[in-house]
Amino acid sequence: MNSTNGERAEKTPAVSIVIPTCKRDETLRRAIESALFQTYPNIEVIVVDDNPPGSSFREAAEKVCAEFQADPRLRIVKNERNLGGALTRNAGILASKSEYIAFLDDDDEYYPERIAHQLPVFLNSKNEKLALVFCDAEMTVGRDVFMCFSEPRYKGCCLYEAMRDNCLAATSQWMAKKSALISVGMFSDVPSKQDSTLILKLLAAGYEVDHVPEVLSKYCFYEGPKISEGGPKNLRGELLYYKKCRRLFDRLSGEEQRQVRYSFAEIFYKLCSANGEKEKADAAMRYMMRTQPARTVRSLARNAARKARWTLFPNGLPGSTRR
Repeated sequence: MNSTNGERAEKTPAVSIVIPTCKRDETLRRAIESALFQTYPNIEVIVVDDNPPGSSFREAAEKVCAEFQADPRLRIVKNERNLGGALTRNAGILASKSEYIAFLDDDDEYYPERIAHQLPVFLNSKNEKLALVFCDAEMTVGRDVFMCFSEPRYKGCCLYEAMRDNCLAATSQWMAKKSALISVGMFSDVPSKQDSTLILKLLAAGYEVDHVPEVLSKYCFYEGPKISEGGPKNLRGELLYYKKCRRLFDRLSGEEQRQVRYSFAEIFYKLCSANGEKEKADAAMRYMMRTQPARTVRSLARNAARKARWTLFPNGLPGSTRR
C-alpha cells in the first residue's frame, strides 16, 4: 500500500473480508485477488483455512496464500480441525479487527468497487437497527450468466419476506456489523441454510437490512443433473429452517403464514422427490394442489423445463448469456 492509500485508510473505517476455504485451492486464488483488489483502501482479508491439518488440501491452500504473503492486509487463520462453513465463518468474525465485516466464499468473487459502494450505506444511515447491507450479484451457471437480485429488493425488518423467499441474499453479497452478528450468536451450525438462518435471527431480534442496487459480486453456482435438487443435507437444513420460521409465525398475518407454508411445501416436494422420500413428496404436493392449484401447475411446468434443459445442456446453453 502506497503512502496515499495509507493516509486515506487512516481516515476511513476498516472493513474485514472473511474468506472461509475448504478443498477449493483452485478457486481460492481468484477469491483472494478479488478481495485485495478493492478500490476501498482500509481493508483486511482474513482467510480461514478449514482444511484438515496435515492434508493435501491444507498444503495446497497454504501454497496459494503464500503467493500473497507480501501484502500486509492478508491474514491467515487455521482451524485446528475441520469445523464446517458456519463455525469457520464465526472464527473469521472473532478474528476480525473491524466494525464491519464482509463475507466471500472461496469460489466467488468481488468486483473492485464492492466495499467502496456498500460501506456508505452504513455510514450515511441514521438507522441504529441497520445490521446488514447486501448487493446484487452476477450468477454464473456453466456458460450462462444471470443477474441475481430480488424484486422487490429487501429493506427494513422484512421478516415475512425472509421466510417466504427462503433467502434474502447469499453471504458473498453481505456486509454486516460485527456487533450485530455477535449479539445474535453469529452463524448457526446447521446442515444448510446457514445464511438464511443468520438473517432470520437478525430480523427476529429487531435488526434491519438494506440494499445496494448494483452488481458487486460474482456468485458461482454449480448446478446440473448430478446435484440438481440437493441431497439429504439440504433437506435436513430446510426442515430446521422451517421449524425456526414456525416459531415466529405469531408475528405474521394469517395470509402471510399461508404463503410461507406454500413456499416451504414447494421446496420440500422438490427435495423429498430428489431423495426418494415419495410419501413426504406426495404429501407436500397434495397441500400445494389443495391451497394454490394454479401456482402449483406453473411451478411443475417450470421444473420440468429446467430438468430437460440440464439433461440436454449440462454445461449451459451453447453460447448463451442471460442478463
